Amino acid sequence: MEDENKLLLGLEEKVASGRGMVERLKLMEKIDGVDKLIRKIQQEIKFLEKVQCMGNLKKKHLESSNLTHLDAVVTRLSCAKNPVNVMRPFKYQKSRLEVDIVCNNGASWVKVIARNARALTLISLGNGEYGQKSILDQANSYLMCSKCHLYHYRPPDVIFHFACGVEVPLALQLEQMGIIVEGDRIDTDDENLNKQGELDFFTDSANDSEEDLDMDLQSINTSALSTEIKLLNLDVSTLLAYVTNMSNGYNNFVYREPLLTKQAEMERIRPIKPILENLFRDKDLMICQTAYNNFTNIIDTIGGPKETQRAQELLKKVHIVDDVTTGRIMELRLGGKIKDRSRLIFSTGENMKSITVSANEGFVRAARMQGIECTVFLHEPRSLSESKEGNATTIHYTIQSHTPHTTTSIEQS
Repeated sequence: MEDENKLLLGLEEKVASGRGMVERLKLMEKIDGVDKLIRKIQQEIKFLEKVQCMGNLKKKHLESSNLTHLDAVVTRLSCAKNPVNVMRPFKYQKSRLEVDIVCNNGASWVKVIARNARALTLISLGNGEYGQKSILDQANSYLMCSKCHLYHYRPPDVIFHFACGVEVPLALQLEQMGIIVEGDRIDTDDENLNKQGELDFFTDSANDSEEDLDMDLQSINTSALSTEIKLLNLDVSTLLAYVTNMSNGYNNFVYREPLLTKQAEMERIRPIKPILENLFRDKDLMICQTAYNNFTNIIDTIGGPKETQRAQELLKKVHIVDDVTTGRIMELRLGGKIKDRSRLIFSTGENMKSITVSANEGFVRAARMQGIECTVFLHEPRSLSESKEGNATTIHYTIQSHTPHTTTSIEQS
């Protein structure tokens, strides 16, 4: 009886909430699509009332009610700047995509998400039901669709509003793609999740396999050092490799993250900083707006004090240019190693007739498979490492010169 009373109380709260939404929306009825939103809310209310009348009310009816999401839409609509449409359908490929809120007179699209933050992250990592689209899949659809429906000759900004918050790694991945993320940022202590969200997020070319990390990058490099091209377009992966502690004298660690440990081993054998500094000498350096935004976001989120200082010094030496959203590279099919961020960075570099410097070997090879050769200088990846040093094991070196060949003994503490 107590459980039944709780269910009835929950139902009454849901219904009252729905009716309150309708009253709020009546004040915004001039916005196109509000009437459609009101009908959806009324349908949900009628369903719950019908279940109550039949005496068949169950907990799942309350949990599965769409009123939670609709309430989040109404709340976001109430604070939207210059809203013009609600639940507006746009043609996309052979179907259509429905945008929750079109605001800023049409310059912004808002998708409202009211699901549990952890569930969203797990689904994005492939732990959802078969065929279930993740938030990352939906983000890609929104971005692609927005490019087909320009506002004042440019794609609308795509905003994902997380009413129940979003975990930091997923938020970073979305921002990498070009999504504006709204909602509380939730930290996670899940080490595997953090590694996925922080490391794989900004090292598109990084791979756990030793075979991929050690392959001959020169086989697909532009002859950058001998070319007459004096303008270099720096990818996010290059910016990170240049400022990370790992490439600036702090490579004597075994990290909890296998990827970082592997990169540190590579750094001890083939230091990346001298290669990049030699490449940069007597060259003009540029980065596109997307690369700048992603790089500064990563530095602000997981960069250590030394890495942050190096980043600020490096950014003083580069020229920031607008993204180029047209050209043959932008026509590459998205999927696998072809990400929208990488397309924008390489497309901008090509438009400026520069050499793109990158560790994103996967993109370059995938582009070649689609018939596009990139003008590129590839190098090994190096990820930010300063914030991981506190939990890492230090390697101590003892140098002994018994013969003309120096031998090194390694002792771990």
